[in-house]
Amino acid sequence: MLNLTEFQRKRKDFVLEKISKINFKLLVTLVCFLFIGTSIYGNFEALSKQSVNSEEILWLFLGCIFSFLSIIINAYAWKFLINNIGCYGNKLNIIKIFLSTNIYKYLPGGIWHFVSRYNALRLEFSTEKSIEAILLEPLLMLVAGFVFIPFGDFNISIFILCWSSTLVFLPKFRQFLIRKLKLIKANFITNNDHLKNSNLIQNTKNISVSSFYPFKPLFVEIVFILFRFLGFLCCINAFSIVSLISQFELISSFSLAWIIGLIVPAAPGGLGVFESVILFSLGSHLPEAPLLASLLCYRLVSTISDISAALIFPVKKLF
Repeated sequence: MLNLTEFQRKRKDFVLEKISKINFKLLVTLVCFLFIGTSIYGNFEALSKQSVNSEEILWLFLGCIFSFLSIIINAYAWKFLINNIGCYGNKLNIIKIFLSTNIYKYLPGGIWHFVSRYNALRLEFSTEKSIEAILLEPLLMLVAGFVFIPFGDFNISIFILCWSSTLVFLPKFRQFLIRKLKLIKANFITNNDHLKNSNLIQNTKNISVSSFYPFKPLFVEIVFILFRFLGFLCCINAFSIVSLISQFELISSFSLAWIIGLIVPAAPGGLGVFESVILFSLGSHLPEAPLLASLLCYRLVSTISDISAALIFPVKKLF
């Protein structure tokens, strides 16, 4: 009986060890790529019949403008967030740092834009403040995205659940989250062996507990999500399917897909994950071929916008 129990325990430990080694982000991304690939293959003939004339090009151009402006807005939201935690860098151009590093999110790993920003911030701010500024930014994005999710069905429970996410920026919650995020993510960002977990815990007392609630950064981040959605809406409009669905339901699905694409992906920029969530949530409401064409165009539009934003200061320097 003892041997059987010991065998079961070892088998359980073996299974748990194997599960722990699975890269779930990569697995989800591969499943999403398979789903997208299957959808494109099944609708290839209908996709080939989608025409792009001058009106569609105009809508896609407007999508580029809204997506480009959203990146600028996102940069200002980060700047206001850095100011909110008590960092006022006179020597650093925060907007320039954000725009020039944003394109690095397309590199494998999905952390190099954070690493580059950290390396720039620590030239003027302390290590703890620099890490805090990096870790709070994606959290600000998530909270801003949650604001729009309840618009899909106006369920009061969903409203309460999603909008309660804004409470994470209360000082005590913020302190707790930063401490946990430091332990999980800081070593990936800093890549410094001397920055041990014990030091991170000890330096938690330096977190800006007395900081004001980040109303301004959160509001600007919400505007960023709205402009990002408008870029997506233009791509949907280019294929004349926007009238088939409520705008509220559309922005709700967009926000959900954008959040999942921010959290889950192993592929650069959430490639495949965002598109899969949109197809899964809106595929029964909209014709699949035009929706696929809209998603492919939106991926192109958002990538062009990211590259254009990254070129602002280099081009400005040339002239």
